[in-house]
Amino acid sequence: MRVLTSIFLTALLSLSGATAASQNKTNTTEILGLYQSWRDAVESANIDGYIAVLHADISLRPPGAQGLDGRDNYSAFLDPVFDSASYEIQIDNAPSVTFLGDAAIVEYDYTIYRRAHVDSTVDLPPGAIAIAKTSAHYIDVVARDSSGNWKVRLHSWQDWPSEI
Repeated sequence: MRVLTSIFLTALLSLSGATAASQNKTNTTEILGLYQSWRDAVESANIDGYIAVLHADISLRPPGAQGLDGRDNYSAFLDPVFDSASYEIQIDNAPSVTFLGDAAIVEYDYTIYRRAHVDSTVDLPPGAIAIAKTSAHYIDVVARDSSGNWKVRLHSWQDWPSEI
């Protein structure tokens, strides 16, 4: 009987591990899709598309500037950003996802090219990218929102030195 119980428990644990691995793979695919949508929104200056990937309680923590909280504040931050320039994102290291219970850490490296509009007189908010090329290491926290969708809850980065 003990042998059968042991075999049953081993099989059950193996099955639950396979189920968790399958779920993580599905969640990773969803999260990576979220980042593709986010890049598309940036490159097309689509504020609504950008905001759509953010959790209602988003926290933005740019280097060298005071952060901001909430989707409405983040949207207001983006208005002058997209009014003043267009952007292209080069993926230096693709997003990688590490799960921590019901949340995940996403790390990635991007180089962002900012092409200022010649006629723009917009003042950029503190923390906005203001130079033509910037490379950075990003660390985000993603979590499910009230409808069960993965959303960016914390967006932060560290700029690389200019010689990199």
